[in-house]
Amino acid sequence: MAGDGRTRVVILGGGLGGVSAALTLTATEELRKRFDVTLVSHGWRLGGKGASGRNALEGQRIEEHGLHIFLGFYDAAFQAVRACYGEWKASGTMPANYAFQTWDQAFQPMYQVTLMQEIKRLTGASWHAWNFELPPRPGEPGDPSPIEPAAFIRVLVAIMKHFVGGENEKLRAVLDRLDLDKLDAILDHLDKADGKPDHNWVAGILKVIQKMFQAIEPILELTDEGWKIACLVDFSLALGIGFVTDVLPYEGRTGFDRINGQDFREWLLKYGLNEKFEWSGPVRLLYDMCFSYVKGDTSGGYENARFAAGAGVEILFLMALAYKGAPLWKMNAGMGDTVFTPAYEVLKLRGVDVKLFHRLTDLDVSENGNWVERVTIQRQVDFKNGTYDPFVTVPYGHPSDGKFLYCWPSEPNWDQIVDGDKLKGQVGNLESVYCPYHVEEKTLELGKDFDLCVLAMPPASISVVGQKLLAANPRFKLMVENTPAVPTQAVQLWFKPSIEEMGWEAGQTAMTSYVEALDSWGEMSHLDAAEDWKVDPPKAVEYLCGSAMMPKGPVSCGYEKTLAAQVETEARAWLDANAGAIWPNTVKRGKFDWAQVRSAYYRWNIDPSEQYVQCFPGTVETRLEPGRSGFVNAFLAGDWTRTWFSAGSADIAVLSGKQAAEAIARQSIDLTPKG
Repeated sequence: MAGDGRTRVVILGGGLGGVSAALTLTATEELRKRFDVTLVSHGWRLGGKGASGRNALEGQRIEEHGLHIFLGFYDAAFQAVRACYGEWKASGTMPANYAFQTWDQAFQPMYQVTLMQEIKRLTGASWHAWNFELPPRPGEPGDPSPIEPAAFIRVLVAIMKHFVGGENEKLRAVLDRLDLDKLDAILDHLDKADGKPDHNWVAGILKVIQKMFQAIEPILELTDEGWKIACLVDFSLALGIGFVTDVLPYEGRTGFDRINGQDFREWLLKYGLNEKFEWSGPVRLLYDMCFSYVKGDTSGGYENARFAAGAGVEILFLMALAYKGAPLWKMNAGMGDTVFTPAYEVLKLRGVDVKLFHRLTDLDVSENGNWVERVTIQRQVDFKNGTYDPFVTVPYGHPSDGKFLYCWPSEPNWDQIVDGDKLKGQVGNLESVYCPYHVEEKTLELGKDFDLCVLAMPPASISVVGQKLLAANPRFKLMVENTPAVPTQAVQLWFKPSIEEMGWEAGQTAMTSYVEALDSWGEMSHLDAAEDWKVDPPKAVEYLCGSAMMPKGPVSCGYEKTLAAQVETEARAWLDANAGAIWPNTVKRGKFDWAQVRSAYYRWNIDPSEQYVQCFPGTVETRLEPGRSGFVNAFLAGDWTRTWFSAGSADIAVLSGKQAAEAIARQSIDLTPKG
């Protein structure tokens, strides 16, 4: 216990899981009287793989780990964000001219998503951009809203009716062979079922429609528009039949869990997906969005693709039905600026001791193996004045507005660090486990320095510092060794021409299912207001990302620069070959025109804490819940724990941190936004 009688909790990790645990455990005055919370994070900023930085030498450009967009069903994440902005503003410490006074000034809705689809013909293959505009839905993100599983069938039926009953006169004669009354019969049954539809009857009707549709598929596939209709309806039918058969009959999440041992694509094939569409855009959506390739190897298409079917169906279910406002929400600055700045300010207000520049190196257990007894931490640097201000101030919008943001820089504020000028070029990346520089090492002891701990780091990191935990607890070891993770790569490009001048005419979008390895793209030109280009500001900002493989050979301090150069080399070749399908005016004489690029940033995320945690078949059931680590005084936080659909996302990380805090406090903690 602390000297004032409070329970001392040390949270190890400054990503979303750790920050969420700290915010939840200090959410009320009563909780703050019970718990003394310390948050430990290596390097100069919070965020983990969600951290972003500002490059002062390049127009204060935003440098991210990848493409970050919140989905509209992220209830836990938006609750935390909304609460932080509300509390910071209400405290009176938020400057009056701060650019983001409320959460909805920090985020903006986006309604369009794009799936890329390659359609092969006798004359070759061509890529098509399928743009889908989704309607606004009631509510604000973060508002709780229970979802009726049977409603998923309504969405699938609506999709099929939309495409099969469309206005395409060239395909009308073919599509008229389908009996659309059968789709209406399903809707009528759902209306009368009072939330308990006859799943056998619905599955039977869908199978009849599927058989009828498969007879006309070859005719539809003769045209590009018909191929699109055939693909989407075929996918929807297989998904619907599988959902009604394997998920709908079971209570709660049981149905989703039952099929997590199967791969999503293979599960669809079992329920009638045409093999022609087994690697189409709708199928690839989950694999590309969640970097779901074994060891990051995308070269074999679906050969190395794995995704737990239950989690996949549930994610699609939530994306279609559970979003509030818009399906996608883009941040109006970097993720660090938008999410972690208000969180840091609120943690300070609540008296949480946020220890930046503290690297965890070892976890040790008690003699009986039941307790985390020692935590070894290296303090990386000394501060000139004993304290450290982690931010830089960056103007926002038009200079005459006088607005600004507190932003995390892309490297430490060396002027605040003892011998900072000397250390800047010598110590390497202080966020990397491969750069061991430090000024002091200290071991925290159970009962003396801490009482409880939260392991807010992914299994890849735990495997580096927690081998003694693995040796002490076979169940914990099973989880750590059975939870895969993958490096990712990211490319950010700032263009001189606008996105329209580059040839993209469909407006703001988030795209996936394109050519590997940079299979996903986010149109982020709205971020020009958040950067500070003094001369010739870019007109377009574009983010690309995808899976990556672990490099061959040893990794050492400073190797991230070598990897970034490799990403650049491969990105240049990728752009030469593939930019033309999305930005046709950027390609001249078969080559990408680099004269149009104002600035570029490349990144290969290889550190254990930066790798994306994957959701492969057969791995979800081995995960542990946040409050059940197997060690009496240790709790877990991160998107790798067993919570909801247990796939890598900001929402699951925040939810996990909340559940870890609730397990510590032994009570539910309501973070629902008020008002």
